[in-house]
Amino acid sequence: MSAIETQDPARTSASQESGLLRILVDARYLAGRAIRESVRQPGVEITNIFIPLFFLAVSTGAIANFSERGFGVENYLAFQLPVAVLQAVAGSSSASGIAIVLDMERGYFDKLLLTPASRWSLIIGRVWADAVRAVFFASIMLIAALLAGSGMASGVPGAILILVIAGLFGGAYSGIGIFIAMRTGNAQAAQAGFLLFFPLLFMAPAFAPLDVFDSWLKWIATVNPVTYIMEGMRGLVMEGYMWPIFEDGQVVGVKNPPALHWAFVSLAGFSVFTLTIAALALRARTRAD
Repeated sequence: MSAIETQDPARTSASQESGLLRILVDARYLAGRAIRESVRQPGVEITNIFIPLFFLAVSTGAIANFSERGFGVENYLAFQLPVAVLQAVAGSSSASGIAIVLDMERGYFDKLLLTPASRWSLIIGRVWADAVRAVFFASIMLIAALLAGSGMASGVPGAILILVIAGLFGGAYSGIGIFIAMRTGNAQAAQAGFLLFFPLLFMAPAFAPLDVFDSWLKWIATVNPVTYIMEGMRGLVMEGYMWPIFEDGQVVGVKNPPALHWAFVSLAGFSVFTLTIAALALRARTRAD
């Protein structure tokens, strides 16, 4: 018999489970290292707090007085809260690309490749760390806006859902920075990870509702995943969320912004895209090395 024919399926399954567990354990340690980097250098993270809060204050102060007359938004601070959250998350997550480039320049990345650590854990660890950091920065934006009077129509559960969305978006967006870092190995190029967020932001209903957009911009916004993520969070802040009402196994009523469901669909698609290109870039770089 050949070796394939005599292979024990149970042993193969156990080996696969052990390999997956090893990847997750390695990723946990690398995620912890990335989080400690942020804790040890809090000054680097100040811009991820200051810039979103600055834009939140300035845009609200400039537009809030006529937002209701102009496009029917009474509470413009609540309207802008998701924008501040996503801006803070994108800023913090894009820093992973720069951190990876610095590891390459210092030789630490090559040392990791020589260890028994799974190469996939290099991506997963960064994604986990960025998800945790995203929740932290999103919490600061939420607290600041609530103290300023934004309100939260969906209450505490809605706030938790916003943090969940922020964490998922942070992990997904980190894939862009990882991709650029792996492909270029250049710190200046890695900085473009955050700059790429601005086209996604300005081609979404960030400062005005989608209804007032010109037709060409409205079309772009409808294919922009950030639109649905932003609108899902906005619905939680301004409209609230309730589960469907069932009677005799039939849905008889519901009060929930459909955008919330599309937010998770968009997050899933965006995550698959960004993490796939990051994984392909890692494979190309490790083969080249």
